[in-house]
Amino acid sequence: MLRAMRFPALVMCAASILPLAAAADSMRCGKWIVNETMTTNEILQKCGEPQKKDVSKEDVFARNPAGYTTKRGEQVTERWYYKPSSGSLTMLVKILDGKVISIERAD
Repeated sequence: MLRAMRFPALVMCAASILPLAAAADSMRCGKWIVNETMTTNEILQKCGEPQKKDVSKEDVFARNPAGYTTKRGEQVTERWYYKPSSGSLTMLVKILDGKVISIERAD
């Protein structure tokens, strides 16, 4: 009987955590909510230019059939920082090769 009572409690606990996980990848820009499924252009339209932008480039390497490492290209990582108001948290939008990969708290 005790085991049967634990399962619903576990399900309720897990269900209460799911909305928090979904909320971690979104942020508010005025009347808009933006998330990681949006394009960079959509985020720029809704939030405007970020207060700070960091851009870094890294070489991408791979091994060829002979076992030697060769350069295959470059990977561009952008970090956009938004702080909508003085009392709000700074949010970080991470972009990899032009695609938004995450939105998270930067503080």
